[in-house]
Amino acid sequence: MFDLALRGVAKTDSTLLRLRLIGRMEATTLTGESVLPVGGKTKGLLAILALSDRKPVARSHLAELLWSRRPDDLARASLRQEIHRLLDALSPLGVDVIDVQRHTLALKPALTSVDVERILNGGKSILRELPPPSEVLLGELNGIDPAFNEWIEGQRTRLNRHIYQLFESALRTQVDPDAILDTADHLLVRDGLNEAAWRARIQAWVTKGEYAQAAALGDQVVQLFQDQLGTVPGPATMGLVRSLQERIAFDSYAKAHHGGSAEMDAALVHADMQPEGGKIFPPVSGDVAYLASPVSTRTLGSIAVAPLKAAGGAHAETLAAELTERLEVKLVGLQTFTVVPFPETAQADTGPLLGNTHNPGTDYVISGLVRANTEHGESSEGYVIIRLLSLRQEGSVVWADRFELPKDTRAQRALLFYVMKSLQWSLFVSEGQRMMSRPIAELSAFQMAVRALTLLLRCDVTLSTELRDLVERAYQSDQESVFVLYVRSLIRFFLYQENWSSSSQEEIEDIASAAGYVAIQLRANPLGVWLSMMTRTFTPGQLDEAKALTAEYTGATGVFPAIAISPSTHALKAAQALLSEEKAVALEEIQQFRALRASQPLAVLSEPFSIFVLEASGNNEEARQAGAAFVSLYPRSATGVLYYLVALASHGMGEETERVKRHLLRLVPDVTISGVLSRHDFLPESMQLWLREMLTRVSLPQG
Repeated sequence: MFDLALRGVAKTDSTLLRLRLIGRMEATTLTGESVLPVGGKTKGLLAILALSDRKPVARSHLAELLWSRRPDDLARASLRQEIHRLLDALSPLGVDVIDVQRHTLALKPALTSVDVERILNGGKSILRELPPPSEVLLGELNGIDPAFNEWIEGQRTRLNRHIYQLFESALRTQVDPDAILDTADHLLVRDGLNEAAWRARIQAWVTKGEYAQAAALGDQVVQLFQDQLGTVPGPATMGLVRSLQERIAFDSYAKAHHGGSAEMDAALVHADMQPEGGKIFPPVSGDVAYLASPVSTRTLGSIAVAPLKAAGGAHAETLAAELTERLEVKLVGLQTFTVVPFPETAQADTGPLLGNTHNPGTDYVISGLVRANTEHGESSEGYVIIRLLSLRQEGSVVWADRFELPKDTRAQRALLFYVMKSLQWSLFVSEGQRMMSRPIAELSAFQMAVRALTLLLRCDVTLSTELRDLVERAYQSDQESVFVLYVRSLIRFFLYQENWSSSSQEEIEDIASAAGYVAIQLRANPLGVWLSMMTRTFTPGQLDEAKALTAEYTGATGVFPAIAISPSTHALKAAQALLSEEKAVALEEIQQFRALRASQPLAVLSEPFSIFVLEASGNNEEARQAGAAFVSLYPRSATGVLYYLVALASHGMGEETERVKRHLLRLVPDVTISGVLSRHDFLPESMQLWLREMLTRVSLPQG
C-alpha cells in the first residue's frame, strides 16, 4: 500500500530554500546546491526556526534552548554569532529567507519549504511519502544542549503522534481486510504497542474468516504488553480479545455437543455467519454513517439494547428480560447516549441479531447472554456476557466483559452501574481519539467537549491554553448541554490545581458551585456526583460537606453503589482522610486506588495527588516509586512533577532531585512556594507548614 521509497520535495515545489529535517539534515536551493551550515549550533538554530510553525521565535527562547548552561549575557552573545553564521551560509540564495528582528527571528513561509511541515499539514495521502521509521527527526543534533534535547524530543513526539493519527484514520475508513492488514503492519513498525493497529489486524482476520489467526494475534498482543509494560492492553483491546476467545470456546462447545450444524446463540454470532452471505452492516465508512446520523449532537450517539439471550431455562429468560429493561433505563439516565428502541421480532425469527443496522441513525448496539446456574447458589444467579458493538465500525466489538450475576438486588444495581460506567469511558476515549483528527469547525459542542476530555487525560500542562479555549468554545456554542458543563467544570478544576500564579479562593468556590449544579442535572450519572464531591473536598471550608456527600452516595446504603468501588472514589476518600489527619485510613484508601486505577481512564487525574498522599502518610519509598513511574509516563504533568519533587525532598538535593527540580522550572518557570501553597490552602495548617519545609529544602523561589 505504501511506497516508502517516495521521498523528497513535491514536484511543484518552487521555494528557494528546501529543508529536510528527518534523517540526514539537508538545506538545498532551487537548483539543488547545499547551503546547510556546518556547525551543530547553527544547524540547531535553523531547525528551531523551521519547526516553529512559521511564527516568530524570541531570541531569549533561542538562547535558552541552545545555551542553557551559560549565563544570559554569554548566551545572547553566542546567539548573535550563530545568527551571522546562519545568514552567511544561506547567502547563496540571494534573498533573505529569515526575518531578523530586534527581539525575534522567523523563517519566511513563502520562500521556504520544510519536510516536517508537509507531513503535519498533509492528509492520509502523505502516508505514501513518509520516510522509513529508522530516519529520526534531527538525529544528528542529539546532545548539542540539554534544553535542546528536551525540545527536540517534544517535536519528535508531536510528529509521531500526527503520523499515528493519520494511520489510525486510514484504518477507520478502509474496508478491504488486506488493505487494513497492510496499513496496520506499517503502523506497528513505527509503534509496536499501538492498540488501534492490533485491533484492526485482529478484526481483519476475523473478517477473512481466519479465527485461529485472529486468536493467535490476540494472545500475541496480550503477551507483548505484559512483557514490555508489565500490564495488559486497554479495555477496548481486551474486550475484543475476550470476545474472540469466548467465540472460539463457544464454537468448540457447540461442535463437541451438537455437531457442526449446531444452532449458534445469536448473541455470540459474528456478522459473517449471517444467512444469505450478506453483510448486516452497510458498506459505509464509520465517519460517513456518523455524519448521516440524525440523532442529537448532544450525545455520544444513538444506542439500542438488543434483548439479552438466555440459556438455562425459564429462570434465565426471566433474568434476561429484566436485565434488558434495566440496562435500557440506566442508559437513559446517563444522558450521554440517545437511546432508541430495538426493533421487535417474532420469537421464531432466526434472522440477523442486529436487524436494524441498515438504519444509519443507530450507532451502537448492546447485546449479551445470560446463563443461569442449573442449581441456584446462595449468592450467584449465574453469569452474564455483555458486549457493545459499534455500527460505525461495521459491528466491531468496542467493549465486552463477563460478569458473575449476583442474586442480591443491590449488588445487581452495582453491577449495572459498573457496566454503564465502563461503556461511557470506553466510548469517551475512542470517540475523543476520533475527534482529534477532525477540524474543530466541524465539531458540535458535545464533540468538542469529548475532544477536550481526551486532551485532559494526557496530563500535559502545555495543553492548558488549548484545553481552556476548546472547552470555552464548546460552552459558548451550547450552554445548556449538561455534558459540556461537566467537562468544563472538570477541566476548570484541574487547570486551577496546576495554576500556581494566583490565590483567588472565589475561583475554586465558583468551580465547586458549578460542579454541584452539574451533579443535580446528571442525577442518574455518578460522574456528576463524583465531580461535586471532589471539588468540595479541595475547597477550603467545604470538607465536611464533601464527606457528607461521599457517605450519602457511596456508603452501605448509598445512591450509587458502583462508585463505592471506583478507583477515583478511593482516591477521593484518601484525600478526605488525609485532610482529616487520619493518615492510616488515607494510606489504606490510596493503596486500593493504586491497585484499581488501571480499570478507569479518569483515574489518571487522581494519580498526582496519590503521590502526595503516600508521602504525607509516611510511605516515602512507595511515594518516590509512584512519582518516578508517573512522571516517566506523563512528564508534562506539573502537579505530578511537583509531588514527585516533594517525595524526593526528604532525601536532600541529590542528582535526581536536582533533575526533577529543573524539569519543574522548565514546565512552570514562574513557580513559587507561595504560589504552590495558595493552591494547598485546603490542607490542615500543620501539613501546609510541612509542605513549605519540603519545598524550601529543594530551594524553590519563595515568591
